[in-house]
Amino acid sequence: MRIGYVIHRFPWPSETFISREVADLIALGHDIRLYAFVRPTGKDEELLSDQARALMAQTRYITPKEAMLALPSLDTLNMLGEERRLAATPTSRTNRPGRLGRAAALAKLARADGLDRLHAHWPYATSCVHLASVATGIDYSISVHAHEVAHDNGHFPVCFERLRFASFCNRAAMEHLLAKLPPQARDKAHLVYHGVDVSAFPFQPPAPPPPPLKVLSAGRLTASKGFDRLVAGCAEAARRGLNVELTILGRGAETEALTAQAASLGFSDRFHLPGWVPHGEVRGYIRDSHAFALLASDDFNDGLPNVVVEAMASGRPVIVSPLPAAREIVDHGKNGFVLDAVDDLEGLIRILNTLAAEGATDDMAQAARRTVVEGYDAANLIKLQSRLLLDGAT
Repeated sequence: MRIGYVIHRFPWPSETFISREVADLIALGHDIRLYAFVRPTGKDEELLSDQARALMAQTRYITPKEAMLALPSLDTLNMLGEERRLAATPTSRTNRPGRLGRAAALAKLARADGLDRLHAHWPYATSCVHLASVATGIDYSISVHAHEVAHDNGHFPVCFERLRFASFCNRAAMEHLLAKLPPQARDKAHLVYHGVDVSAFPFQPPAPPPPPLKVLSAGRLTASKGFDRLVAGCAEAARRGLNVELTILGRGAETEALTAQAASLGFSDRFHLPGWVPHGEVRGYIRDSHAFALLASDDFNDGLPNVVVEAMASGRPVIVSPLPAAREIVDHGKNGFVLDAVDDLEGLIRILNTLAAEGATDDMAQAARRTVVEGYDAANLIKLQSRLLLDGAT
């Protein structure tokens, strides 16, 4: 079976899980053809891993010019009615002629490349794949991520009528979306966690005991990640006498604001922003930390970021806000901690003081690692995705 993977922008530094998924499927013997609409350039390209660069070289990019040239075609005529249905219930604006053109160009390539299945990541690619499937009759499937089920979900009722299956990155996202769809949609829904490469994130011996207590976090420096709350909590813990340091890995629009916040709270000397760190170097930061913390918003901007799972795989206790999927993996007090609210700074401070005084117990560290190995090992999860792609959904 020849499968066309379609991703709006690919590969992308913050979406290493997609690159790994594609590379792992190819390693399993799948005949994968890659299609994308946006190619990374500049700093985004510089940050790519060797694996991602190799995949980029194999990707067929459909340019805006190619999309416009594909518009005057029979495929476009065949897609017009379905495109109107998609456009009637959008949750984000899109250039409709551009989407039609990309879908028409994709349909042409799908025939020329002899594809048996299309598979899409993210809403824009899903809409284009849906339209291309209407034009060509080629089956398609999708991967669904936490953010889109709440913030970009208008296309799902139409797409679920036609797609063969949808794999969801966590159960909370799956149930949130299924509650908005007809009951028969559940037959097409499958839980496939992203997982982590447990060999790339082996169990790490405890870091030298505090002081200082070294707290790590990571992600895009955006408001939804709640890094301002984390800075505020750690700074207040320090004001009360705790010797604590905070390191946040990543880049984004909040960089200057976080730096200014730390300065205003007298926390600058204990606050570190190394910037974007290659995925392969993250484990070194995890090794040198005592705990990983993330106080992200609980409104499905995130379900459960992969870096949380990577920290658990490494045997580090995690402290997370009540993210939609947090309790799918974090058993409070046993392999990590889930705060009562995104702004539960007193709860954060209590946990930090406990960790500083007692350290993470060996039982907690081993439980965190065991949870990931047993339920979130990417090597096992990719086999589930592989079976779905080969068999479709029933």
